[in-house]
Amino acid sequence: MGYMFNKQLRGYNTEEVDDTIETLEKKIQETTLQIRRLEKELDKVKKENIAMANRQSIERKTNEEISRLALKEASELITKAKHNANMILKESMNYVKGLSDEVEGFKDEAKDFRAEIVKISTELLETIDKSEIFSLINEEEKKAKKESADQENL
Repeated sequence: MGYMFNKQLRGYNTEEVDDTIETLEKKIQETTLQIRRLEKELDKVKKENIAMANRQSIERKTNEEISRLALKEASELITKAKHNANMILKESMNYVKGLSDEVEGFKDEAKDFRAEIVKISTELLETIDKSEIFSLINEEEKKAKKESADQENL
């Protein structure tokens, strides 16, 4: 950046030089102010970037923790559900076994009952067969058959 100054008796025109220096000093001040503003803005942006990076790190860690806790809770729920299912299955199997045992007991009771009824019936039939009334009925039937046979022979 070369500046052209008019020459005078004792060198360059002092007014031109002074004006140029004043203009350059203003430009330097403006540029310095602009540099300071830009440096402040740069610092602000750097701080925002750091804050954003920290926020992202915190969010990432929070998300990881939430995921970890969710997986842990899901795992606990699955374990609890499996345990409950096993308990229900065990109780159901015990209940079915109990019912099966009851049914077997009923079968045995039914067989015993039938045997008892057969025994009682047999005893009753024997008692009836041995009773006097039945003997009389049998004798009358025999007489009737004999008479009927005799009449047929005639």
